[in-house]
Amino acid sequence: MVNYIRESVKKFKNDALSKGIYDLLKWLIISLILLIPTKWIPYVKKWFLTQHYITTYAIIISAIVLITITTFFVSRYFRKKIRLVLNDNHTDELTGLKNHKALNEYLKLKLQQSKNRSESLSLIIIDIDDFKSFNTLYGFKKADQILKNLGELLSNDKRVTDETFRYFNRGDEFLVVAYDTTLSQAMQAAERKRKLIQKNLFSIDGEIHKLTVCCGVTELKKNDDYTSFTDRVTEALNEAKKISGKNNTKSIV
Repeated sequence: MVNYIRESVKKFKNDALSKGIYDLLKWLIISLILLIPTKWIPYVKKWFLTQHYITTYAIIISAIVLITITTFFVSRYFRKKIRLVLNDNHTDELTGLKNHKALNEYLKLKLQQSKNRSESLSLIIIDIDDFKSFNTLYGFKKADQILKNLGELLSNDKRVTDETFRYFNRGDEFLVVAYDTTLSQAMQAAERKRKLIQKNLFSIDGEIHKLTVCCGVTELKKNDDYTSFTDRVTEALNEAKKISGKNNTKSIV
Protein backbone atom coordinates (compact mmCIF):
# COMPACT_ATOMS: atom_id res chain seq x y z
CA MET A 1 0.00 0.00 0.00
CA VAL A 2 2.85 2.37 0.90
CA ASN A 3 4.57 1.66 -2.41
CA TYR A 4 1.31 2.26 -4.25
CA ILE A 5 0.87 5.68 -2.60
CA ARG A 6 4.47 6.57 -3.42
CA GLU A 7 3.94 5.64 -7.06
CA SER A 8 0.77 7.77 -7.16
CA VAL A 9 2.57 10.77 -5.68
CA LYS A 10 5.46 10.27 -8.12
CA LYS A 11 3.01 10.10 -11.00
CA PHE A 12 1.35 13.28 -9.75
CA LYS A 13 4.67 15.13 -9.55
CA ASN A 14 5.84 13.99 -12.97
CA ASP A 15 2.53 14.56 -14.69
CA ALA A 16 0.36 17.15 -12.98
CA LEU A 17 3.10 19.38 -11.60
CA SER A 18 5.27 19.38 -14.72
CA LYS A 19 2.31 19.98 -17.02
CA GLY A 20 0.88 22.63 -14.74
CA ILE A 21 4.19 24.49 -14.47
CA TYR A 22 4.68 24.20 -18.22
CA ASP A 23 1.25 25.71 -18.89
CA LEU A 24 1.82 28.46 -16.34
CA LEU A 25 5.17 29.42 -17.84
CA LYS A 26 3.72 29.29 -21.34
CA TRP A 27 0.96 31.72 -20.47
CA LEU A 28 3.32 34.01 -18.58
CA ILE A 29 5.58 34.17 -21.64
CA ILE A 30 2.58 34.97 -23.81
CA SER A 31 1.58 37.68 -21.34
CA LEU A 32 5.07 39.22 -21.47
CA ILE A 33 5.06 39.13 -25.26
CA LEU A 34 1.79 41.03 -25.34
CA LEU A 35 3.28 43.66 -23.05
CA ILE A 36 6.44 44.21 -25.17
CA PRO A 37 6.49 47.63 -26.91
CA THR A 38 4.29 47.45 -29.96
CA LYS A 39 6.95 48.68 -32.34
CA TRP A 40 8.43 45.17 -32.01
CA ILE A 41 5.16 43.33 -32.62
CA PRO A 42 3.00 44.89 -35.36
CA TYR A 43 0.04 42.59 -34.77
CA VAL A 44 -0.17 43.49 -31.11
CA LYS A 45 0.11 47.14 -32.12
CA LYS A 46 -2.90 46.85 -34.42
CA TRP A 47 -4.92 45.22 -31.66
CA PHE A 48 -4.21 47.64 -28.82
CA LEU A 49 -3.04 50.78 -30.58
CA THR A 50 -4.97 53.95 -30.02
CA GLN A 51 -3.43 56.98 -31.71
CA HIS A 52 -0.09 55.12 -32.09
CA TYR A 53 0.46 54.14 -28.47
CA ILE A 54 -0.82 51.52 -26.00
CA THR A 55 -2.57 53.12 -23.09
CA THR A 56 -1.69 52.12 -19.57
CA TYR A 57 -5.32 51.15 -19.09
CA ALA A 58 -5.18 48.63 -21.97
CA ILE A 59 -1.98 47.08 -20.62
CA ILE A 60 -3.44 46.62 -17.16
CA ILE A 61 -6.72 45.18 -18.46
CA SER A 62 -4.97 42.76 -20.83
CA ALA A 63 -2.60 41.62 -18.07
CA ILE A 64 -5.50 41.01 -15.66
CA VAL A 65 -7.46 39.07 -18.29
CA LEU A 66 -4.48 36.91 -19.21
CA ILE A 67 -3.56 36.19 -15.59
CA THR A 68 -7.18 35.34 -14.79
CA ILE A 69 -7.46 32.97 -17.75
CA THR A 70 -4.14 31.34 -16.88
CA THR A 71 -5.10 30.87 -13.24
CA PHE A 72 -8.48 29.43 -14.19
CA PHE A 73 -7.17 26.80 -16.59
CA VAL A 74 -4.17 25.79 -14.48
CA SER A 75 -6.29 25.47 -11.32
CA ARG A 76 -8.84 23.34 -13.17
CA TYR A 77 -6.06 21.09 -14.45
CA PHE A 78 -4.57 20.71 -10.97
CA ARG A 79 -7.96 19.97 -9.38
CA LYS A 80 -8.63 17.24 -11.93
CA LYS A 81 -5.22 15.64 -11.36
CA ILE A 82 -5.60 15.82 -7.58
CA ARG A 83 -9.00 14.14 -7.81
CA LEU A 84 -7.50 11.34 -9.89
CA VAL A 85 -4.67 10.80 -7.41
CA LEU A 86 -7.05 10.79 -4.45
CA ASN A 87 -9.35 8.37 -6.24
CA ASP A 88 -6.41 6.03 -6.92
CA ASN A 89 -5.36 6.15 -3.27
CA HIS A 90 -8.91 5.37 -2.11
CA THR A 91 -9.57 2.42 -4.43
CA ASP A 92 -8.64 -1.21 -3.81
CA GLU A 93 -6.68 -2.36 -6.87
CA LEU A 94 -7.95 -5.94 -6.83
CA THR A 95 -11.69 -5.54 -6.29
CA GLY A 96 -12.30 -2.02 -7.54
CA LEU A 97 -14.12 -1.22 -4.29
CA LYS A 98 -13.13 1.62 -1.99
CA ASN A 99 -10.33 0.66 0.37
CA HIS A 100 -9.67 0.87 4.10
CA LYS A 101 -8.31 4.41 3.87
CA ALA A 102 -11.50 5.55 2.17
CA LEU A 103 -13.53 3.69 4.80
CA ASN A 104 -11.82 5.57 7.63
CA GLU A 105 -12.72 8.94 6.14
CA TYR A 106 -16.23 7.99 5.02
CA LEU A 107 -17.31 6.26 8.22
CA LYS A 108 -16.04 9.06 10.45
CA LEU A 109 -18.03 11.52 8.36
CA LYS A 110 -21.18 9.38 8.52
CA LEU A 111 -20.79 8.94 12.28
CA GLN A 112 -20.79 12.69 12.76
CA GLN A 113 -23.67 13.27 10.35
CA SER A 114 -25.82 10.54 11.91
CA LYS A 115 -25.34 11.93 15.41
CA ASN A 116 -26.01 15.52 14.32
CA ARG A 117 -29.17 14.56 12.40
CA SER A 118 -30.30 11.74 14.70
CA GLU A 119 -30.27 9.33 11.75
CA SER A 120 -29.78 5.58 12.03
CA LEU A 121 -26.52 4.09 10.78
CA SER A 122 -25.62 0.40 10.51
CA LEU A 123 -22.65 -1.72 9.56
CA ILE A 124 -22.59 -5.08 7.75
CA ILE A 125 -19.36 -7.04 7.69
CA ILE A 126 -19.01 -10.00 5.29
CA ASP A 127 -16.34 -12.69 5.61
CA ILE A 128 -15.79 -15.67 3.28
CA ASP A 129 -16.10 -19.01 5.06
CA ASP A 130 -12.88 -21.06 5.21
CA PHE A 131 -11.10 -18.83 2.72
CA LYS A 132 -7.71 -19.79 4.11
CA SER A 133 -8.38 -23.36 3.01
CA PHE A 134 -9.34 -22.12 -0.44
CA ASN A 135 -6.02 -20.26 -0.64
CA THR A 136 -4.11 -23.39 0.32
CA LEU A 137 -6.01 -25.65 -2.07
CA TYR A 138 -6.15 -23.43 -5.19
CA GLY A 139 -3.38 -20.87 -4.69
CA PHE A 140 -3.31 -17.11 -4.31
CA LYS A 141 -3.99 -16.36 -7.97
CA LYS A 142 -7.39 -18.07 -7.97
CA ALA A 143 -8.10 -16.72 -4.49
CA ASP A 144 -7.50 -13.19 -5.72
CA GLN A 145 -9.80 -13.79 -8.67
CA ILE A 146 -12.50 -14.98 -6.29
CA LEU A 147 -12.11 -11.80 -4.25
CA LYS A 148 -12.29 -9.71 -7.41
CA ASN A 149 -15.48 -11.44 -8.57
CA LEU A 150 -17.04 -11.18 -5.13
CA GLY A 151 -16.17 -7.48 -5.01
CA GLU A 152 -17.96 -6.98 -8.33
CA LEU A 153 -20.97 -8.90 -7.06
CA LEU A 154 -21.20 -6.79 -3.91
CA SER A 155 -20.67 -3.59 -5.88
CA ASN A 156 -23.64 -4.44 -8.10
CA ASP A 157 -25.81 -5.46 -5.16
CA LYS A 158 -26.15 -2.32 -3.11
CA ARG A 159 -28.92 0.01 -2.15
CA VAL A 160 -28.70 3.79 -2.56
CA THR A 161 -28.01 4.00 1.17
CA ASP A 162 -25.06 1.57 1.02
CA GLU A 163 -21.36 2.12 0.47
CA THR A 164 -19.24 -1.03 0.16
CA PHE A 165 -15.56 -1.29 1.06
CA ARG A 166 -12.84 -3.91 1.09
CA TYR A 167 -12.12 -3.90 4.81
CA PHE A 168 -8.37 -4.60 4.63
CA ASN A 169 -5.90 -4.62 1.76
CA ARG A 170 -5.03 -8.34 1.86
CA GLY A 171 -8.07 -9.63 3.71
CA ASP A 172 -11.25 -11.42 2.62
CA GLU A 173 -13.61 -9.20 4.58
CA PHE A 174 -15.94 -6.60 3.12
CA LEU A 175 -17.71 -3.86 5.04
CA VAL A 176 -20.98 -2.18 4.09
CA VAL A 177 -21.80 1.20 5.64
CA ALA A 178 -25.58 1.57 5.52
CA TYR A 179 -26.78 5.04 6.47
CA ASP A 180 -30.40 5.84 7.27
CA THR A 181 -30.72 2.12 8.00
CA THR A 182 -31.93 0.49 11.22
CA LEU A 183 -30.62 -2.78 12.62
CA SER A 184 -33.59 -4.79 11.31
CA GLN A 185 -33.21 -3.26 7.84
CA ALA A 186 -29.48 -4.00 7.86
CA MET A 187 -30.18 -7.60 8.88
CA GLN A 188 -32.48 -7.99 5.88
CA ALA A 189 -29.83 -6.51 3.58
CA ALA A 190 -27.13 -8.79 5.06
CA GLU A 191 -29.28 -11.89 4.61
CA ARG A 192 -30.02 -10.94 1.02
CA LYS A 193 -26.31 -10.57 0.30
CA ARG A 194 -25.47 -13.84 2.07
CA LYS A 195 -28.04 -15.79 0.07
CA LEU A 196 -27.01 -14.09 -3.17
CA ILE A 197 -23.38 -15.16 -2.64
CA GLN A 198 -24.43 -18.70 -1.71
CA LYS A 199 -26.42 -19.07 -4.95
CA ASN A 200 -23.80 -17.47 -7.17
CA LEU A 201 -21.42 -19.57 -9.28
CA PHE A 202 -17.89 -18.18 -9.49
CA SER A 203 -16.13 -19.23 -12.68
CA ILE A 204 -12.33 -19.18 -12.42
CA ASP A 205 -10.19 -20.54 -15.29
CA GLY A 206 -13.04 -22.73 -16.48
CA GLU A 207 -13.73 -24.15 -13.02
CA ILE A 208 -16.90 -23.41 -11.07
CA HIS A 209 -16.61 -22.52 -7.39
CA LYS A 210 -19.27 -21.86 -4.79
CA LEU A 211 -18.84 -19.71 -1.68
CA THR A 212 -20.62 -19.13 1.57
CA VAL A 213 -20.10 -16.19 3.90
CA CYS A 214 -20.85 -15.12 7.43
CA CYS A 215 -22.21 -11.65 8.16
CA GLY A 216 -22.08 -9.50 11.26
CA VAL A 217 -24.47 -6.59 11.75
CA THR A 218 -24.78 -3.77 14.26
CA GLU A 219 -26.37 -0.33 14.58
CA LEU A 220 -24.80 2.90 15.82
CA LYS A 221 -25.28 3.74 19.48
CA LYS A 222 -25.35 7.22 20.94
CA ASN A 223 -21.91 6.98 22.56
CA ASP A 224 -20.19 5.08 19.76
CA ASP A 225 -16.98 6.22 18.13
CA TYR A 226 -15.23 4.66 15.13
CA THR A 227 -13.45 2.00 17.19
CA SER A 228 -16.38 0.86 19.33
CA PHE A 229 -18.67 0.75 16.30
CA THR A 230 -16.35 -1.36 14.13
CA ASP A 231 -15.29 -3.55 17.06
CA ARG A 232 -18.92 -4.44 17.74
CA VAL A 233 -19.67 -5.43 14.15
CA THR A 234 -16.54 -7.62 14.18
CA GLU A 235 -17.80 -9.22 17.39
CA ALA A 236 -21.11 -9.97 15.65
CA LEU A 237 -19.18 -11.59 12.78
CA ASN A 238 -17.22 -13.75 15.22
CA GLU A 239 -20.49 -14.95 16.75
CA ALA A 240 -21.76 -15.92 13.29
CA LYS A 241 -18.54 -17.87 12.54
CA LYS A 242 -18.97 -19.93 15.72
CA ILE A 243 -22.13 -21.56 14.36
CA SER A 244 -21.58 -25.05 12.98
CA GLY A 245 -21.43 -24.93 9.20
CA LYS A 246 -21.08 -21.13 9.32
CA ASN A 247 -23.00 -19.48 6.41
CA ASN A 248 -25.20 -17.33 8.63
CA THR A 249 -25.79 -13.80 9.95
CA LYS A 250 -25.64 -12.54 13.51
CA SER A 251 -26.30 -9.11 14.97
CA ILE A 252 -25.28 -7.39 18.18
CA VAL A 253 -27.35 -4.51 19.53
